[in-house]
Amino acid sequence: MSFTPDWMPNVHPLIVHFPIGLLTAAAAVDLVSLFMHHRSDVREAATWLYIVGAAVAVITYFSGHRAAEPMMLPVPISDLVNTHADWAFRTTWSFAFFASLRLALSYLLQPKLPLLVGSFLVALVGIGMLFETVEYGGQLVFEHGLGVQAIAPDGMVQTLVDTSGGLSIESEVPK
Repeated sequence: MSFTPDWMPNVHPLIVHFPIGLLTAAAAVDLVSLFMHHRSDVREAATWLYIVGAAVAVITYFSGHRAAEPMMLPVPISDLVNTHADWAFRTTWSFAFFASLRLALSYLLQPKLPLLVGSFLVALVGIGMLFETVEYGGQLVFEHGLGVQAIAPDGMVQTLVDTSGGLSIESEVPK
């Protein structure tokens, strides 16, 4: 039983925007918390946004990995998918580690301004990694139509083999 509509082959396109929004919002709230460093509630809000954003990023990473596994793509697009996946891996696990550090910073350590500024700078590196991941994902969608239209080898004739009967079906792929 699938929870996705027929037109959506996997859940990755549905959830991919949540970690982007949550982690970007976390960095924005974190920036505000630097100017209001005496207000622990603002800092804690940023921490929880990082935690939820990292958790959703983990789910999104695995949904993207599962979505990419069965695809038979031309080499240039496959290379781009792999680059996107590599950036997603680095970004996801960086934020997962960073979220645990923020949890310690918010609840276990005495937060001093230099420590808060250092934490924010680390978060900015993570946001840069996130935007690099988004850049490659955007290229896949907007330049190659991955996830929004069928991907086929450029203008070649495909041969499909029916595994149950061994029949060969040839059809011209539209350019």
